[in-house]
Amino acid sequence: MLATVISLAMLMAAQQDPPLQDPPRQDPPETRVDDIVVDGRPLRAVADEFVENVGEAPRGRGLARWYRPLCVGAVNLNPDVAQPLLDHIARVAEDLGVQSGDVGCRPNVIMVFTDDPRAVAGAMIEADPKGFRLGGRTYHLSSDFRDEFVEGDRPVRWWTTSVPVDSETGQRATRLPGDVDAEGNPAAPYIFSTSASRLNSQVRDDLARVYIIVDVNQVSGVSTRQLADYLAFVALAQVDPRGDVSRQASVLNVFADPASSPGFSDWDLAYLRALYRPGAPMRTAQGAVAEGVAAEVARTIRNAPAE
Repeated sequence: MLATVISLAMLMAAQQDPPLQDPPRQDPPETRVDDIVVDGRPLRAVADEFVENVGEAPRGRGLARWYRPLCVGAVNLNPDVAQPLLDHIARVAEDLGVQSGDVGCRPNVIMVFTDDPRAVAGAMIEADPKGFRLGGRTYHLSSDFRDEFVEGDRPVRWWTTSVPVDSETGQRATRLPGDVDAEGNPAAPYIFSTSASRLNSQVRDDLARVYIIVDVNQVSGVSTRQLADYLAFVALAQVDPRGDVSRQASVLNVFADPASSPGFSDWDLAYLRALYRPGAPMRTAQGAVAEGVAAEVARTIRNAPAE
């Protein structure tokens, strides 16, 4: 009898459904992400490359910055559009320690919006030829840059004037054609050195004027914020029109790839902060700016959230 019960139990167990099993594992659908470029060079080497490609000063001079109040004017732009743009540039400048001029000030940054930038650039040079060639290459880039300012096809083009200045007096530190003394003889400014040394100079490089021409037919693909950051950058620094920063994130790439440049990148902000940092040498060499850029980027990385 016991054997019969055991046999029936075994038969019933064999007829039961097999235990439930997990369904076959399926891999999640593939997600395509943008390519990631890993740069294994030291941070300082990357900063050196970035600064070299962004900054361009006249021969023998340092990278200039604004010491006098900044006054930006916009031409051929609806006031409702122009005012937020001007306010944004002023805020960026203020964050860097640059004061803004009073209401009604004479613009030293002039932005012209036009659908014929070549004609405007040519008219500017014809109306003020000396303003585009003050005297040699001390104040401007070479003449081929000036030719490109007229004939180029960039969405935004600019022409920058910088002036070597005696930091003690605020007076111009180099001679211009036509400078004469009280007797009419050719003369140059006198500099009475009180703080210069082999490591630092009493002469600094001041931004004096920037012309910016915006081709309205070529900027429709970017947002107002992207354009505002771009214009702020070229208004506040001597930016190389031929510089290639495509290997790094920068608002200077915005017209080539608007989706990848929402505005100022960490590198852009690091560049401006290094250029305008308090205590910077009077003659701001590219190496000094690169050192500041590397320090700023490293600080940003350290302070970034863990994710």
